[in-house]
Amino acid sequence: MEQLMNLQHLFSRARLSVSVVVVAAALSACASAPIPEQQISLSKEAVNRAVSADATQYAPLEMKAAQDKMFLMERALGEKNYPQAKLLAEQIEADANLAERKARAVKWQKQLTDARSGIQVLKQEMLQDPVTGFNPPASAQ
Repeated sequence: MEQLMNLQHLFSRARLSVSVVVVAAALSACASAPIPEQQISLSKEAVNRAVSADATQYAPLEMKAAQDKMFLMERALGEKNYPQAKLLAEQIEADANLAERKARAVKWQKQLTDARSGIQVLKQEMLQDPVTGFNPPASAQ
């Protein structure tokens, strides 16, 4: 019985030692990771492009996600948690790129709709203007 208790005590200490080593390794990995300057720069450029494309108006959810993650990235940088900051910067870039593309697509769709509407107005004007001399067959009206 005593041997069993000694064995349990030994396993308990071994688990504690392994836990301490794992935590120490994780902390040293965070401290030794370089500042992800390139990824941070790319994420900020992506946000600026999205803002220039009016993504705050046409893709507000995606922009909010990018801006919220920007706040978290800044906090991670302040805490010197560079792996987390890099991960967030990558997510910011993806969110901002999505917001930019969505905003551009919405604006292009609006331009297409406006152009089609303009073409329709011109067709109606041509059909109604007797001065042009254009007399379409009755089936074309």
